[in-house]
Amino acid sequence: MMARIKISDIRRREIVETAFNVFAEKGYHNTSMADIAAELEVGHGTLYRYFNNKLDIASSVTDLVIERVSQVVIEELPGELQTLDDYRGQLKRIGNRFFELQEESPRLLRILFYESSNIDPSITAKIEAAYNLFASFTEAYLKLGILRGFLKPDIHTLEAAQAINGMLFATSWALSQRREITEESRQAWQDTIITLILDGLAL
Repeated sequence: MMARIKISDIRRREIVETAFNVFAEKGYHNTSMADIAAELEVGHGTLYRYFNNKLDIASSVTDLVIERVSQVVIEELPGELQTLDDYRGQLKRIGNRFFELQEESPRLLRILFYESSNIDPSITAKIEAAYNLFASFTEAYLKLGILRGFLKPDIHTLEAAQAINGMLFATSWALSQRREITEESRQAWQDTIITLILDGLAL
């Protein structure tokens, strides 16, 4: 039997999705509860039925952003790696999903890199925890690559994982500043990142 979806949960999601867009457009500190309510075409008192304040909404917006990025990062299973070509293929698929996410939701990275990190220590802690989670998944690939014998055994896996993720996020951000992303440009970025990773880590 399918679980019932509460009307209150639907309403909360609508508020969070709307706040996501308003924060990305105006910035968190320049956004009021009234701005979010106006976008939803409701009285701002309605928001307080579901959230304590603007910070409470921002916390849920951050959860939404982390959820969307997590879907890109954790979809691949490290255990499927057998060869260097497998790893190359996984890097390409993860890269493609990052680019697709950026194209589908270009405001997402603005929220992740700019707005969320400057709101409140509690939200900064969420972002840091998410980065650590993403790094742990990437590190699992590296450790398995070492075990399988196609990556260098002396890699500092955690630091390498953080560097790899940093390249992916930085690339996504750079592309988000362009009005149009051509397939040629996307392929060039992807090939460059994979070459940098594998030339530095592969045997």
